[in-house]
Amino acid sequence: MRITVTESMFIEQFKRIRPEQFTRKALEALFEYYELNERENGGELELDVVEICCNWTEYDSVLEAAESYGFEAEESEDERADTSDRKALEFLRDNTWVLELDGGGAVVLNY
Repeated sequence: MRITVTESMFIEQFKRIRPEQFTRKALEALFEYYELNERENGGELELDVVEICCNWTEYDSVLEAAESYGFEAEESEDERADTSDRKALEFLRDNTWVLELDGGGAVVLNY
């Protein structure tokens, strides 16, 4: 027996099983990612909260995420900060999946 998981059901499962793992913005981005994945691949996915928690990490910024994987940002000056953020995003996209969050932050597929 199968049920269709809505975004609110998806979020509720995380809040019940792993309440501190992701922010609401991150959960919304992850739901969208998995929904798109199902549509593009024509298959059904099983919701496994623990597996998703093991596979993805949320960061406060794209730069923080990239640095955790060895990216070295240019020394800061305001003009360089934008460049570093763009390069950090490029670095992540070249190496893994990254979901940018509104207002900053990112969810990155662990590798």
